[in-house]
Amino acid sequence: MRLTVKPENPLEAIALQTRKELQPFLLAMLGMGVSQVVVTAVRLGIFDALNQQPQTAADLATAMNYDAHGMQVLLESLDGFGFIQRQGNQYRLTAVSAQHLTKAGGLVHDFLRLGGDISSQMALLEEDIRTGQVPNFHFDPQSSTCAANYYTMLESSGQQRAPQVIKWAKLNPAPKRMLDVAGGPAEYSIAFCRSYPGLKASILDLPNAAQVGMPKIAEAGLSDRISYIEGNLLDTDWGTDYDLVFLSNILHCLQAEQCQIALQKSWQALRPGGTILINDLFHPGDRGKLSAPMSLFSLIYYVTCGGRTWPQSTVLEWLTQTGFTHLRSAQQQLVLVVAGQKV
Repeated sequence: MRLTVKPENPLEAIALQTRKELQPFLLAMLGMGVSQVVVTAVRLGIFDALNQQPQTAADLATAMNYDAHGMQVLLESLDGFGFIQRQGNQYRLTAVSAQHLTKAGGLVHDFLRLGGDISSQMALLEEDIRTGQVPNFHFDPQSSTCAANYYTMLESSGQQRAPQVIKWAKLNPAPKRMLDVAGGPAEYSIAFCRSYPGLKASILDLPNAAQVGMPKIAEAGLSDRISYIEGNLLDTDWGTDYDLVFLSNILHCLQAEQCQIALQKSWQALRPGGTILINDLFHPGDRGKLSAPMSLFSLIYYVTCGGRTWPQSTVLEWLTQTGFTHLRSAQQQLVLVVAGQKV
């Protein structure tokens, strides 16, 4: 998928055809506006408010105690960008916005809510490129809302992805001990324990992740089977004799040497015959074609963590160098899944 500027009437089509050199400028300018307007509307609850009933800008501003002038400009922008529709002086949601941009939208909504925190990091891209000094928001959050929005997004992502990962992994024999590295709010550990009744899981993550995850584990009735090891994955002792070490969406948060440390610690934590399972974003490497979403996610991981989406070939090479064998991998849309064994 490539971003483009699409004309909406014959005059715009003629203008773009005769001035093609304007397309990069229009993409840059429109992109800034679209991103900021949608993220702001999600975080302010505008889509959820309009999902209840069509409203005027003045009525919506009064009900939500927001500035009326700013609300008018915001709603007009959302209308112009196609996310809501104006009928007279009232605004209503499009069907697509109602499905994805309200709280019922799940992962899309939660990711866009986190987008406000990502935007503050995007603004530092020039400095990041100049210096190479990029703070990792896991250890150094750059905004007060970042951690809460991040864990909400991780929960939505885990609920959506876990069944697919477990189905693909085809773990046989069934694992009895699992280490979920940087497992956040426990969605994957909960899903694995439900799929394998004899499994006990340890989640290695920071203390604030444990505070979010423990109530969810208790709610799932799995407090006797899932526990946290609180600490930094690069420094903390992982333990040993695990049947399964699971690394989901963590390699892209690390720099190359840190990724290799994580894989070495995975090897040390596994018993002979144990399995390493990786769930991360897909990158085709030098020989593949990059799509706009692939490029965007890699950029996001750079500005928020100093990492990137690592190419599939690089991940497989690291695993081989570490000593893992019987490697298998697959691309599932934008996701890469990899499994290997410690012989």
